[in-house]
Amino acid sequence: MINPSEVGKPGEIARLRTLESIWIQGKLRMWGRWSFIGVGSGGNMFNQLLATKTLTKTAINEALRRMKKSGITKSELEAFLKDMLNGKHKSNLAFCSDEEALKIDGVVCAVLKSKGHGALVALLYDRYQRRMSKKAMARELHHRNPEWCLRTCETRIDTWLNLAESMLYTPMCDVFDTNSDRFTLQRCAETA
Repeated sequence: MINPSEVGKPGEIARLRTLESIWIQGKLRMWGRWSFIGVGSGGNMFNQLLATKTLTKTAINEALRRMKKSGITKSELEAFLKDMLNGKHKSNLAFCSDEEALKIDGVVCAVLKSKGHGALVALLYDRYQRRMSKKAMARELHHRNPEWCLRTCETRIDTWLNLAESMLYTPMCDVFDTNSDRFTLQRCAETA
């Protein structure tokens, strides 16, 4: 299957190329899952447990004790585990370390929060931490602004998310020491 090089209309400035979009969304999903478990307080301990080769009953009981102490509810833990189990591919994108999550959080704060784009940060929290669908986010926006039609709300949510992801892409590549031009498909076409 050949993937298109761009999502959306060709030449749009606020749109990322397809592979760039997939990469940044993967990082934001990791960050959302990390922050979902006890708002980050129990994430590292849970990740350490998952990273070990063998699980002992003592390690599991210690993990459960620490999760309970950090305030993670049973429903939050069940939702996280169901999300992991329902995924077809298990990878390190399912969860991330505290260090990686703090890098992502730092980029979000530096690029969006500190520059007065709190609404975009709230949108990212809804999408990646609360795991709301774009349709549910559009319904919520429509409820707050009944004068807009639902399709307008869907378009605005999509545009705002794309804008936030575009703003975060290059700084996120810098923080993770990733070449931001690595997904350029033009080189492939030139050498073929």
